Amino acid sequence: MIYKNSIYGLLLVVLAMCFSQCAKKFEYEPTDNSAVIDSISPRRGTENTQVRIYGKNFPVDTAKVRVLFNNKQGLIIEKSTNNVILATVPYEAGTGNVMLQVNGQAVNGPTFTYDFDSPVILEVLPLTGIVGTEVTINGRKFSATAANNQVTINGVSATITKSSTVQLIAQVPEAKNGPLTVTSNSISNQGPVFKFIPHITSLDKGSGYVGDVIKIAGRYFDAGPNLNVTFNGVTAAVNSVNSTGIEVKVPASTSGNVMVTVDGVSSNTQPFTYKIAPTITGLSKTSAFAQDTLTVFGANFIGAAAPVVSFNGSVATVLSHSANQIKVQIPAGTNGNVLVTVDGVASNAVPFSYLQNIVASSLNQASPVLRNVSGIDGATVVIKGDSFGAQTNGIRVTVGNQNAQVVSVDDGNVTFLSPSFSSSQPNVQQIKIYRNNVEASYPNGNLTFTYLEPTILSSSCTITPSGFLGFSMLTFVVSGNNYNATAANANFEMFIDGIKYPAVVNANVATITMTQPTGAIKNGYNIQVRNKWGAFISAFQRNITLSGFSRSFVNNTNWMTIVGDGFGNTAETARSVSIYRINNGVKETVNINSIISWSDDRIVVEFPSYIDDRTYGVEVKINLKTASKEQFLNLLPDVN
Repeated sequence: MIYKNSIYGLLLVVLAMCFSQCAKKFEYEPTDNSAVIDSISPRRGTENTQVRIYGKNFPVDTAKVRVLFNNKQGLIIEKSTNNVILATVPYEAGTGNVMLQVNGQAVNGPTFTYDFDSPVILEVLPLTGIVGTEVTINGRKFSATAANNQVTINGVSATITKSSTVQLIAQVPEAKNGPLTVTSNSISNQGPVFKFIPHITSLDKGSGYVGDVIKIAGRYFDAGPNLNVTFNGVTAAVNSVNSTGIEVKVPASTSGNVMVTVDGVSSNTQPFTYKIAPTITGLSKTSAFAQDTLTVFGANFIGAAAPVVSFNGSVATVLSHSANQIKVQIPAGTNGNVLVTVDGVASNAVPFSYLQNIVASSLNQASPVLRNVSGIDGATVVIKGDSFGAQTNGIRVTVGNQNAQVVSVDDGNVTFLSPSFSSSQPNVQQIKIYRNNVEASYPNGNLTFTYLEPTILSSSCTITPSGFLGFSMLTFVVSGNNYNATAANANFEMFIDGIKYPAVVNANVATITMTQPTGAIKNGYNIQVRNKWGAFISAFQRNITLSGFSRSFVNNTNWMTIVGDGFGNTAETARSVSIYRINNGVKETVNINSIISWSDDRIVVEFPSYIDDRTYGVEVKINLKTASKEQFLNLLPDVN
């Protein structure tokens, strides 16, 4: 019977232990994402003791959670995370369970033992510092005797320099980040965490490239587990760390400050300058001959040592360099890429090709050598020579300072059109030819092109009614040479009596049509043709024609009316009218009293009344033109 009872007793003890263990962790078994308390630290203390509650599924928003110590509400003093809440114990909470209230649901945790006789920590100032920092601890229930108190930081004793029942002053020892604990009269209470301020004394490199390894010297780098190193705000990868040194890899960032942060406490800063890999933006020549000089343009060419420039692997001689230019002598090599290397860091690659020299020996014909040809804008010219290749896009021809249009290329001939100039230039312009921007040699001397000014060979003028009363339409047609009709930028101009008119040019014929008051029509006009190389002026006269003349007797006066064309309506430099009669085959001059009127198609003159019937002649002279007409007249006086 005794044996049986013993067995029953043992079973009861085991069951009791199981129930007790279950009660320690959970009040209930969660079936969803409900909050759960796993543990607390510390498990005993007093008023204002900071207690960390560990678990899972805690609300991040502290407004949604309450912390209770023995059913008395504590103060949440640090932002909650999903698995940690930091709260302070309320006044005289007493011993009891720590509990969370989350959205009305109670979550029980372990028991917190409240020590009524434990020293109370109300405030610690400062909570960051270094070895030797003086910390003031305000509270209650401290011993006035310094020897009866103990202050530790993360378990390392601090030197107490002053004590009273409500305040302790201590010097920070060499330790790591951790809670500040006060023990008075052999009773301990854990206070807030004291953190060491990391300090940078130096960087082994004040500048470098992305990916370089930098060593940071200083103190307190391993004071806590959460280490972060930033370069101008960008986090670097940490290779290794100890109390006085950190080795990091430089991240991609910009020049600025390096800073170390341990457990949220930031250090002083040290400046760091980023070195940027060299960059080539262009070459003064993308193709040239070996031993030529060439300039590489770009940026970041200054380093600890002189830059190295290579042409498809062949190293060039650096003649001079600055931050954005390097002048080199091109080494012997093969076509490929140009690279600039600064302190072991290579730039982007730019293609380069080696050239063979071209020769330009004559124009339009190989023999005999012709060094000058002439023409107008758009004239076709052939350069004779050697090694021109077969591609037009590799050949450039200039006449003076203008690029010419290259029409065709073969190894011995380059055909181009003479260009037009936008401003006046000397008539004779030098011709130059380049292949891949390398100029040819000219074994027979410089080649030149002479631009010719226009000329006038013949002119005509036609006058027709304009359709407007008092106005006539004049059409001038001028023929000559070098009118530039086919030039891409034609510069031919035409003037009548010094006034420029728009001309329609077809080959070497130019036509101007203008409207003029009929009364202003002239017999003679000055016609000028001009291009940028010169001008040609021609004194043009319209032809004079006489269709007839007649006599009239007006107010006892003989008038002669001469009808024709080309007389002009304005006074010319030299114009005259003469009348003669034929007497027995001999011309006898008849004096003219005066010219009554003169128009383009009619002249009226006064002459003596005693002239008899016979054959008369009229002659009209205007400048260099003369026209005459003879006919029989009945000159008997009119009967009024």
